[in-house]
Amino acid sequence: MAWWFSVNSLDVWTVAMILVAAGVYLSALVATGAVLFRLAFPRLPDHDRRRVARMGVFAAWAGVILILFQWPLEAGYLGGGNIAAATNPMLLGIVFEGASGGRLMLAVAGLLLVQAIQLNNLALSKTANSVSLVGVLLVMLAFVQVGHTVNTPRLVLAGLLIVHLMAAAFWVASLWPLFHLVGRGHNQDNTAHILTRFGKIAMGGVGVLVLAGVTLATLLTGGLTPLLTTAYGQFLIGKVLIVAALLLFAAANKWRLVPAFESGDATAPGRLQRSIALEMVLVAVILLITAVLTRVSSPNG
Repeated sequence: MAWWFSVNSLDVWTVAMILVAAGVYLSALVATGAVLFRLAFPRLPDHDRRRVARMGVFAAWAGVILILFQWPLEAGYLGGGNIAAATNPMLLGIVFEGASGGRLMLAVAGLLLVQAIQLNNLALSKTANSVSLVGVLLVMLAFVQVGHTVNTPRLVLAGLLIVHLMAAAFWVASLWPLFHLVGRGHNQDNTAHILTRFGKIAMGGVGVLVLAGVTLATLLTGGLTPLLTTAYGQFLIGKVLIVAALLLFAAANKWRLVPAFESGDATAPGRLQRSIALEMVLVAVILLITAVLTRVSSPNG
């Protein structure tokens, strides 16, 4: 199959680029999603608010480090995949002056700015909110500087990807705080209220996520045949199947486990945590496939 040929032909340098890219995606989504989560739930308990703040700051700095690491990796790739090329000033300059350099600057600036909301742990100021949201927008714009969305119609593809990423960021960043929130020792009524509110927001977010993703995939692949015959299409099908599994877990949480939690079922917190932990694993797999999609395959085969 086309996807197996693509994977089987990978060299060590490309594998490193894929892993770093997946790390960048995860860090950027968590850092920006932490801002969206804080804005959606301004009355989180103090300890959970601090946990979200730490998560956002850690993810932002991890993202900055990984993005800066991508710079020499890109230069090394241009020079044949070796350390000498990765440290070559001319190749580093070529990467920095191109679209990858623009992405790097936007992403780093955005990840630095998103942390503004975390500086105010006790209350959300309008200034901190605005600065952080500007950071979120810059990070989102960084994702559309390179890759398959630079093709025509660029504005449509870029817009769909940004909407898709915003919905994904909120969902991905919510998993870790929700995992701890449902643990024993928390205020059950307050936690149930947060879970119910999250379910309502997530329903709309999932709809946006799926709709934008399907439309984007249709525009990129151009039809059913490329979807089935190219490595890009086959990786995309795999990604969609895993997303479908993720949605099943989310549906089970909303319709079965959260009501059980609200009713005081003693087994519900543990079951919810296991379900959320599985969602985290699936998210990691999805981001890894996404990194492969953007690095070793293209919609036109």
